[in-house]
Amino acid sequence: MSLKKIKGENKKMTNKIIKVGSFFSGIGSPEKALERLKKEGYIKDYCLEFFSEIDKNAIKSYCAIHNVDESLNIGNIKSVKGEELPYCDIWIGGFPCQDISCAGNMKGFDFQSSTRSSLGWEMIRLLKEVKVKPKVIIFENVENITSKKFTKTLNLFKNDLTDLGYFLYDKVLDARDYGIPQMRRRYFLIAFNREVDFNFPSPLDVHYIVADFLNKTVEEKYYLSSEKCKYNDDKVYFESKKNQEYTYEINLNKFKNGGVCGIDHSCNFNQSRRLYSSKGNIPTLIASNTTEHCKLVVEE
Repeated sequence: MSLKKIKGENKKMTNKIIKVGSFFSGIGSPEKALERLKKEGYIKDYCLEFFSEIDKNAIKSYCAIHNVDESLNIGNIKSVKGEELPYCDIWIGGFPCQDISCAGNMKGFDFQSSTRSSLGWEMIRLLKEVKVKPKVIIFENVENITSKKFTKTLNLFKNDLTDLGYFLYDKVLDARDYGIPQMRRRYFLIAFNREVDFNFPSPLDVHYIVADFLNKTVEEKYYLSSEKCKYNDDKVYFESKKNQEYTYEINLNKFKNGGVCGIDHSCNFNQSRRLYSSKGNIPTLIASNTTEHCKLVVEE
């Protein structure tokens, strides 16, 4: 899938090397998007001035993926002083979603709440402290941040950005609309230091299913069920490889249509019990309850 499908022929190349600062960096997914923009000729290049991450495994992964040294990591955002940050054209910050997501306890992200999600306000603090503010800031979080429960806090967050001189554009985007067979709806807030003619990309006219991205051959250790099965009308029951007392119940008609097609009878949580057909989309992978991952039914 090419970005040309999004922008058409209105492609404008910038000859400037874009300076980037990354907060709550994880493994640096937005930075991979910048690599793609460079590859497709939308930007000349970008330079990572710093990234901010505290998880040791994420730090190692980030450096390996982006071929940078760990010395670029400024560490815990709460310990960072804005006046010490180098200038960047763009700041990227997908602040923690655990206290906003429906999959969590939804404690919120109020300024004085001390939740993980409230760390997003640290970027507001740094914007007030930094010598020269970035031209663009990109925030990302779960769709639930736009719900009635969090509207007041989100508006306060946006008001602070407006008071700092930024013009805001926000929208919930779904990965399924951009060539990825995953039900992943995410809120994006883009802040510019001046008024610009900005529009979020329109959905692409491409439709993939999970099977389009799966490897043709997969090691046996990744299969959860044994080959033993029983048929009952339009349903088939497979034994679990770990415990024969548990079964995977699959509706063959639903499997053909994609989406949720069965039940894992060994799971305690409704979200984890669902089996998804490789002929459709899969849900967003959840950060909590990681012992019970999303399970996929494939056609053999």
